[in-house]
Formats: sequence, structure tokens, C-alpha cells
Amino acid sequence: MTGRGIVMVANMGDDSIAAYGSETYREVFRIKLTPAGTKLMSTNHFARGPVVGPGFLCQRKAADQLLAVNIYDDSLSIIDLPSHRVVNTIFAGNRPNRLEVFEQCNRAFVTNYDSDSVSVIDLCTQQIIGQIPCGIMPQSIVLNKLNNCLYIANTGSNRISVIDALFMDKTDCLEVDGYPVDICCDDTGQKLYAIVQAHESQQHNCLIEYDIESGRKSRCTRLGTMPVDLVCDDNMERLYVLDAMDNRLTIIDSIGFSVLEEIKLGKMPVSQSLEADGKHLHVACMMDNRLYSVDLNTGLVTDTILTGVEPACVLALC
Repeated sequence: MTGRGIVMVANMGDDSIAAYGSETYREVFRIKLTPAGTKLMSTNHFARGPVVGPGFLCQRKAADQLLAVNIYDDSLSIIDLPSHRVVNTIFAGNRPNRLEVFEQCNRAFVTNYDSDSVSVIDLCTQQIIGQIPCGIMPQSIVLNKLNNCLYIANTGSNRISVIDALFMDKTDCLEVDGYPVDICCDDTGQKLYAIVQAHESQQHNCLIEYDIESGRKSRCTRLGTMPVDLVCDDNMERLYVLDAMDNRLTIIDSIGFSVLEEIKLGKMPVSQSLEADGKHLHVACMMDNRLYSVDLNTGLVTDTILTGVEPACVLALC
């Protein structure tokens, strides 16, 4: 039971990854992560709390693996899904943040928040084979499968870096009017969406649509106090935005670029994942230590369950 019907949650505050049935919302199994020794820590830190800090999850479908980016010990855990075992833990970079898998070349690209770079990891040898410089404080990363380019949101600057995933080289930068926090592409590979937090001189945070071919901004809509996470649903022609301070999910029409609905959630929603059937959205609320299931047809929260401590990422397996 490692494919559809399973929702994975990375609990940053207790160094665990939990699996839940998407229909029952009952725990199926839990994986405890241990530090790999890649980063020196004092005894007091070990006694105080988490030392691994899984903060982001990504599924490697070709190998039936789950990849976990660990913030506290700068590592990447490679997990075999059928056996629920960690098969390897490797150094990923300085404060690894997000991850994208390029299945075609068996590579993983990891943003390093503290070194303003992207680590390139060969998933066959499970070693870093390159470091690509990007902008300041890189966070979100997305692969455009149409042009094999990676787009990286640099939260410390007004730039989205563009990297050729095949040649592992930075090719361009998109200028953003604010600080890009999260980004995603549509399925056609023609549009890039970005949550942009406002500069001090600006009044509002925004969701911005860019034309990928020209790199130009095409549309913009206002968001709430602290938008942090973005998902594109091409089948329903919607965009889903989580706001960690307003504690809500905003549903936006991707055609008209207008707000369709706002749904109240628990405290500090930080991560979301769309179920394979497209009917439900799973949301992790960090301050509540809870996972919520939202019925996208009715707009109602249909289920919730306690997770581990500080759930930082949710991923519905497919």
C-alpha cells in the first residue's frame, strides 16, 4: 500500500514522516528519521528537540521512492516506499529547502537557502555532481517538462532564476516586482504562476501569471496577508493558495483570474497536495499539528486528523 490512496506528511518537529489513508484518514505507517552525521550538533541540541527536520517531500515514481529534504542536518533521505525503509541519507547542501526530480536524467535538484545555490544529485550514484549558483535565498523550484527548464523562486531578491536541467546551467532570470515565495507551472508548460510578497513600498501580496515564452507578466490578482503555498489544477482550471496568517485556502479561477471561494482552515496552513482523482485537497496546518481534507466540489472540510509535531509538507502519492 504505497501508491494511490496514501497521503504522506513530513513532521519537521519530531523527525518523522507519517502515512495516512486518503479515504479513512487513519495512520498506515510512520518512518522515524535519524541524523546522518553530515552536520555537527551539540549534545544540548540533541536533547532539546528535532535534529533532522524533514521539511519537503517528493515522489520518485520510477524507483518507487520517497525523497525527503531535511532542513536541520542538511541532508536528503531516500526512502523505499514498499518497505518503508530509509535506504540512504546523503548531504544535500546548505539548508536544503525544496526539491524537484528530473526523471529523464535520474537527477534531483535541491535549493540551498543558505548558499544561494542549487545542488544537482545523481540519483543512481546518490552523490552531488554539481552546484548551480542562483539568486538570494532560493526556495521553491519547479520543472517545466515542455522545455526542460527549472524555475527557482529566490525569496531574498526580486528574481526567478531559470536553469537548463539537461546542461545544469543558469540561462536566464525573470524580474519580479516583489519577493517570489512559491511558483508552479501549468501542464502545458506555457504559464508560470508565482506568489509574490510585497516590497516595503507596496501594499499588497499578489499572485502573478507569466508567459513562459516571453517571460512577461500577463495577469495579477491580490492575495491575503501571508500567502505561502500554491498549487495549479489544470483539470478544474483553478489555482489554490494557502495563507499561513489568514488561515485560509483561496480558490482562484485560472481562466478569469478571479477569486472563486475562500475556505477557513486550521492554524498556519503551509502545505497542500491534490489527490490523484482531483476531488480532494490535503492541507497541513503547522500550528495545529493537523491534516485537513477539503472536498473541492462542496468547499467543505470533510476530515481532519492529528499529525506529528509541526507538519511542514503533505504529499498525496500517485
